[in-house]
Amino acid sequence: MVAKQVIAGLVAAVVAGGWWPDRALAQNTHEQAPATQEYALDIPRLPIIEALKEFTTQTGLLISFWPDAQTDQTRMVGPLRGKFTAEIALTRLLAESGLVYRRTNARSLVVMAPSLLGAPRNGVSGSDEDRSRLAEGQIYLQKKHRPPEPSLAAADQPGSAAIIGAPAVDHVDEVIVTGSRIERAGEGPAPVQVFTRRMIEDLGASSIPDVLRYTPQQPFTRAGHFYPGGAQYSQMRGIGVDTTLILINGRRVVATSNNLSLNAFDLNSIPLAAVESIEVLSDSASAIYGADAMGGVINVVLKKEIPQPLLDVEYGGASGGADLLRASFSAGFNTERLRTSVIFDYYRRDFLLGSERDLWRDQDYSRYGGTDHRNVAGLPGTVSSLRGDNLPGLSSSFAMVPEGSSGIGLTPQDFAGTAGLRNKSSSSAALSIVPAVDQRSIVVFGEYDLTPDLTAFAEVLYTDREVNSQEGTYFLQSAPVPANNPFNPFGQPVLVDVVLDGLGPRRFQHETEWLRGAFGLRGPLSSTWEWEVAGLVSTESGATLSTMDLSTERVNAALASTDPTRALNPFVDGPAGSPALLTSLIEPDRNHHFSRGRQFSAFLHGDWFELPAGPIRAVVGGEWRDESMIYDDRTLPVDDSRDMRAAFTELRVPLLASAVSNHDDVLSLSLAARLDDYSDFGSSLNPQLGLLWRPIDDLLIRGSYSTSFRPPSLFELHAPRTTVAQSGISDPARNDALSTVTFVAGGNPNLRSIEANSMTAGFVLTPSEVPGLRLLANYWSINTDHRVTFVHFSTMLANEAAFQDRIVRDVPTAADIAAGIPGRLLQIDLSRMNFGRLTTNGIDVEAKYQHTTRWGEFTPRLSATWVNEFTVVDVPKVPPVNRVGVANPNGTIPRWRVVGSIGWKRNGVGLSTTLDWLPGYMDANLSGPTGRRLSARTLVDVQASFAVDELIGPSPLWDDLKLQLGVKNAFNETAPFADIGYSLGFDSSQGDLIGRFSYLRLSKGF
Repeated sequence: MVAKQVIAGLVAAVVAGGWWPDRALAQNTHEQAPATQEYALDIPRLPIIEALKEFTTQTGLLISFWPDAQTDQTRMVGPLRGKFTAEIALTRLLAESGLVYRRTNARSLVVMAPSLLGAPRNGVSGSDEDRSRLAEGQIYLQKKHRPPEPSLAAADQPGSAAIIGAPAVDHVDEVIVTGSRIERAGEGPAPVQVFTRRMIEDLGASSIPDVLRYTPQQPFTRAGHFYPGGAQYSQMRGIGVDTTLILINGRRVVATSNNLSLNAFDLNSIPLAAVESIEVLSDSASAIYGADAMGGVINVVLKKEIPQPLLDVEYGGASGGADLLRASFSAGFNTERLRTSVIFDYYRRDFLLGSERDLWRDQDYSRYGGTDHRNVAGLPGTVSSLRGDNLPGLSSSFAMVPEGSSGIGLTPQDFAGTAGLRNKSSSSAALSIVPAVDQRSIVVFGEYDLTPDLTAFAEVLYTDREVNSQEGTYFLQSAPVPANNPFNPFGQPVLVDVVLDGLGPRRFQHETEWLRGAFGLRGPLSSTWEWEVAGLVSTESGATLSTMDLSTERVNAALASTDPTRALNPFVDGPAGSPALLTSLIEPDRNHHFSRGRQFSAFLHGDWFELPAGPIRAVVGGEWRDESMIYDDRTLPVDDSRDMRAAFTELRVPLLASAVSNHDDVLSLSLAARLDDYSDFGSSLNPQLGLLWRPIDDLLIRGSYSTSFRPPSLFELHAPRTTVAQSGISDPARNDALSTVTFVAGGNPNLRSIEANSMTAGFVLTPSEVPGLRLLANYWSINTDHRVTFVHFSTMLANEAAFQDRIVRDVPTAADIAAGIPGRLLQIDLSRMNFGRLTTNGIDVEAKYQHTTRWGEFTPRLSATWVNEFTVVDVPKVPPVNRVGVANPNGTIPRWRVVGSIGWKRNGVGLSTTLDWLPGYMDANLSGPTGRRLSARTLVDVQASFAVDELIGPSPLWDDLKLQLGVKNAFNETAPFADIGYSLGFDSSQGDLIGRFSYLRLSKGF
C-alpha cells in the first residue's frame, strides 16, 4: 500500500521543515539545490504516484505525498518532457490532478491536497529526528493515527503520506527489508540486491529463476531438464539448494514435496506476473529467519497495489520448440479503509526436444575428443551370442539386424553382410531439453482498517501446475531371446539390443496443486511501539505418473512366447509387435505426495529508549511452526511431521551521531539472536552482529558476523530403512577378495544439523559530486561443518577406521587370523551422515549509475562476484579440494561471474541490453581434470520497448499500451561439449541447449 502506515505527525514535520541550525547549515554547505536549477525531464503519462516517482528518479529531489480522503491516487498526469526548474515541472505535472506542492528545504518538497494548504509552513510540531528522516527521504513506518495539528486534522478523514523520493528506492510502497525486522531506509550491515518490477521487465524474464540467473552471487543455475518435474531451485554461493531460504512477503515457504530428498522450494511455483520485486540477501540470516538461511535469503515481494486493471500477454520461442505463452490480468480495488488486488496468470511452455540440437542428436562425442555415449540399442537392433562366441554361420559374435528386415523367415546368412556391425542410437534425441508446462495461478491480497489503529491483512496464492518431460525412448538391452522364439533365426538363445519402435517416448508427468494463505493483524501498542500477529497455512498435493519403465517379467514372457501373435519380434526393422502387445510391456508407476506447513508468529517492534545518538530500536517475538510430509513411493515411502518453536530478538543501537551528517547516525550496531527448538532433533542458538560506520556522508563502511544452521530434513531423518544384497564387492582389507554385501539405505534419526558461520565486510560509496552513482564492494566468507552427505561404499572401505560403526564383518576365522585380515564383509550402512566441511570466500562488486540528459535516461549497471576459495572435504585423510575454476558434477564454481547491463529511455522508447559473462574453466570427469579448457562465453540479451500513447499521442484505444520486443541470447550461444556432462555432453550447471529465444510482450492498462 502507498505508505498507509506513515503517521500524519511525520508529514506535518516534513511540511514544517524544521532543522537543527548546524544541520541546516551543513545542508546549505554540501547540498545546494537552488530553485533556479533546471532538470532534463522525460516523464510519460502515468498515475500520479508513478509520475512523482519518476520525478524523484530524474531530479534526485525528494517528494512527500500527502493526499486527503478525496484524492484520486490513480489519477493520470503528464506527459512532461523538457528542461525545467523543479517548481515549473511540478506545476505542469500537477495541473490536472487538483494537487499542490510546497518546498520544505533545498532538496525536499511536499505534494498535498489544497485543503491542507493551510498548514503552517514551518510551525508544525514533530521531533527533529522525524523531520530529518522525512526530509532525507528515509522510509520510516510508524503507527497510523490522526494528525495532531488542528490544521491537518481538519480533513474529514486521515490521509496517508508517502515519501516518493530517494533515487536509490525504485518503488516505495510498504517496505519489506530482507535481513532485518527493523524497518530502515538505505543500506544495512549485509548487502541486499533488489530486482524491481522495472528491472524484471527490462531483463525479459518469464520466471523467477530467469531473474535470478542475473545474480552473480549464485555461481550456477541448473538447466531446465535437470530436476524432475522441471523444478528449479536457487543456491546462493553454490553450497546447496537446501541452504538458501525462500520467503514470500517476508514469510518462509515450505519445501516442495515432489523432490522430497532435496528439501528445497521450486521457484517456478510462483507466477512472475504477481511479483513486485525480488530481494536477494547474500549473507546468512538464521538469527533473523531461522533454519536454512546459510547461503542467503531470497524474498519474493508480491504486488499489493494495482492502480489500474492491466492485461499482459507474452509469446516467445526458440528454434525448434520451447514456445511460451503467458497471459495475466491484474486489478485492484481501494476504498478509504480497504485495499485489495487480484492477479490471474496462465503460463504454458511446449517441449524442446534433443533432436533439435546437434549435441543430443548425435551423442558420439568422439568428434570432440570425448567418449561415444550412444546407446548400444538401435533400430534396427543388434544380435549377440550369449557366451561371446561367434553366432552360428557368422564370423562375429554380434551382427546388426539388416535394414528393411521384416523379421520373418530370416536365416543366419541374412546377417552375413552386417556381421561385426553394431547399430547405436542417441537416446537424448528424444529427451526434452525443456519440459512442457501448463500452469494456472491466482494471487489475492487484501488489507482492511478495522479501526484507525487496527489493520487486518490477508494474502492467498494458488497454483495448479502440470509438467511433462520426455525421458528418451524404450529399448531392450542384452535381452535374452530363447531359441523357441518364433522369429529367432539362429536356433539357439541370443541377446538383443533394440529400440522398441512404435511405443513413443518415455514420459514423466507431474501434477501439483499448491495453496498458501497468510493472514494477520497489526497496529500500534503505544506511540513508539507496534505489534503484529500472523498465521500462515500452506498445503501442496500432487501426483507423479511415470511411464519410463518396462516390466522385465512381461518383456521376458513376450520374448519366450511361441505364439507369433504374442511374441516380440526383435529382428524386424520396425515395431517388434502389435501396438497392444507393446503397450502391455509398460509398467506405469504412480506416486502421490503431500506437504503441509503451518506457522504462527507474533512480534513487537519500536523504540526502546533514547541514547545521545538516537533511540534504540528493538524487535522481540516468537514463532511456532509445524511441517508434515507424505510421499507415497513404493520403494521409499515417507510419512512424518515435526514442529518447531522459536524466540528471537533484534536491536539497532546508534552509537554516534553528528549534527553535520545527513543520516540518522554515523556509527550504529545491530544485534540479533534466535533460539530454535525442533521436536525431532534438538535446538540451535544463532547470534548475529552487524556494524555500520559512515565516516563521511558519501561513504558507508559495514560488516557483519553470524552463525546459521540447516536441520536435517524429514526425509534425511525418517526415510524408511531398506536393504539390498549385491555380489562381487571388492574388499581391500581382505586383499580385494570378492564378497556378497548387504547395503542399508534410508533415513538416519541420529543426524545433527549442519552448522555454519559467515562474515561480510565492505563499503558503499555514493559520491554527492556524481548524483545517481553507487559503488559497492564486499568481502564474504562462509564456513560449514557437519554437512549431511552420502559417502560411497568404496570410500568407506578405503578408510574403514573412520567408518567402523557403519561396516559389519563376520567373526574372523582361524585362517583369517593367521593371515592377519579381518572377517568377511557382511553389511555396509549407506544412509546419510554428518561428515565433511566446506569453506568458501570471495568478493562482490557492484556499480550502477542513473543519469538523465537531454538525450534520455541512461542506467548502466555492473555486478560481479570473484570466488577466491571453494574447498570441500568429503573424504577422510584427503587434503581439501578447491573446486574453483574446475568442472564438477555437483555444480561448477567459476572464478568470476559478471553481469552488466545498460538501459536507455526517452519519449516512450526504451532500449536495454544485458551481458552475462563466464570465464573459461577446466573440464573434468570422474577421475579429475581432463586437461581440456572450456572457453569463456558471453550471453547477450537485447530488448526494445515502446509506450504507444507517448509515441503517437493519447487515444482511448492505445492509452497505457506498451509493446516489448526482445531476444535472449541474441548470438545463439549454446553450451559447448564437456566431459563433465557424461552422456549429456555439456556442463548443465553453466549452460543449456536452448540457444536464442525471442519474445513479444503486450501490456494494456484500462
